[in-house]
Amino acid sequence: FAHLHTVQDMYGKGRVLSAIEVIGCCKEISKGLITGLNKALPDARVVTVSQIASTQLKTNNMMSQFSLVFLVIIVLVGGVSIANYMFANVQERRKEIGTLIAIGMSPRQLLSIFYGKALILGAVGGVVGYVFGTVLAIWLGPRIAHIPVLPMPSLLGWALLISVALSVLATAIPAKNAAGLDPAATLMEV
Repeated sequence: FAHLHTVQDMYGKGRVLSAIEVIGCCKEISKGLITGLNKALPDARVVTVSQIASTQLKTNNMMSQFSLVFLVIIVLVGGVSIANYMFANVQERRKEIGTLIAIGMSPRQLLSIFYGKALILGAVGGVVGYVFGTVLAIWLGPRIAHIPVLPMPSLLGWALLISVALSVLATAIPAKNAAGLDPAATLMEV
């Protein structure tokens, strides 16, 4: 047995060598192999494979929950941004909307224009987001985590579904406000 830093120095690898694996039979482990190793190597941490697997599983679960929290935040911020954009669009085009209603456009037709715009924005945003995210993951994965990242085409469908649904939902209130505008009031605005 040797101290980990001693082994690192012996191999000339610096702090790259971070673990030494010792294989012991079940009987030796139950007889106190781990306790003995911990006493013999006070600066080392000796654990069993089941402890390592348990820790890795806990870490993976924590990262999954952390990712879910980020996803919810991103979806909320995206929805608010789209709704804000649509509200601003309705405000900027009040006279045009009033003119369209005055010449006979039905609220249903007006809603279809706004929802059509939402569908286009959502679809373009989903595709661009998928492509940008995939390229970024392929480029940064090996640099940060030292693992290759492969594209996942199945996520394109999810990206499109989520972005279009979010865009349509965020457009609902601004589109309803636009369809309910009074043409006379909008045409009298300066």
